[in-house]
Amino acid sequence: MTVRAVCCSRCRMWEALESPSLPDVYICAKCIELQLLRDRVTELELQLDDLRLVRESEEVIERSGRQVVTPGPREADKWVTVRRGKGKRKVMGSTPAAVPLNNRYSCLSTVGGDSLPGGSDSGPASGTESGPVAQKGRARKRRAVVIGDSIVRGSNRRFCGRSPETRMVVCLPGARVWDISDRVQDILKWEGEEPEVLVHIGTNDIGRKRDEVLKEEYRELGRELRKRTAKVVISGLLPVPRDSESRNAMRWRINAWLRDWSRGQGFKFLDHWDLFWRRCDLYKKDGLHLNPRGTNILAGRLAGATEVTLN
Repeated sequence: MTVRAVCCSRCRMWEALESPSLPDVYICAKCIELQLLRDRVTELELQLDDLRLVRESEEVIERSGRQVVTPGPREADKWVTVRRGKGKRKVMGSTPAAVPLNNRYSCLSTVGGDSLPGGSDSGPASGTESGPVAQKGRARKRRAVVIGDSIVRGSNRRFCGRSPETRMVVCLPGARVWDISDRVQDILKWEGEEPEVLVHIGTNDIGRKRDEVLKEEYRELGRELRKRTAKVVISGLLPVPRDSESRNAMRWRINAWLRDWSRGQGFKFLDHWDLFWRRCDLYKKDGLHLNPRGTNILAGRLAGATEVTLN
């Protein structure tokens, strides 16, 4: 068998191989292993971010549920001195007044995080008060809620920051525009009066229906949102570097229509096209979903668009 010297296209190192045929673009085993390690590190970083968010959320819940108990005034102890005598020696004193200890948790709001289809993340937290009293307590806080498909996954850490009690991200992987229309009332049921809603949806509709059908579904979504709040931000569709020109052209047309439609409805429109156009370094290998860097940019723009004052 012939021994051939081949050069790795990544590390540019030469290697002697015994093979009758070799690919045009050769990658050595060390470079492949290095790429796998990088992918694993990225995955672990995302898991670490989720764990940090859970820890911060638990600390917020613990602080909001902790109630400082101040004991009431205690009566002065009265001691009576008994001199020696035939009688039984007694030392009498008053028992300290009993101090009632209470640690009742007030109504807790839900903690922001990704929500899967069929979940109930937008409902009240278990073990908290419900009914008119809970709704009255929740109505005192203004909320900012991001609702979107898998593109917004992972944006909760930067968007919610250290105020998960006033901000939340609802991620519905695979959702389309009509899915959000059907679920928006349930998602916003516990979010107080006039919450600010940021919607990023439409990625999974491109290429599956005509422009006019998709526009009508956006109009229906707008009507459902108006039943609940007037503070709405429509997040524009992102370009997909590895998709066809025709589908990216459709995304651009829908964004242009969303801009004009949002202005007519009194909504805000947030355009990201120029930031993500031809930026393959902001996407994962599938060319559709954002990597941690791209997610951080999108979450920062969503956080900057909201006008909710954090408590």
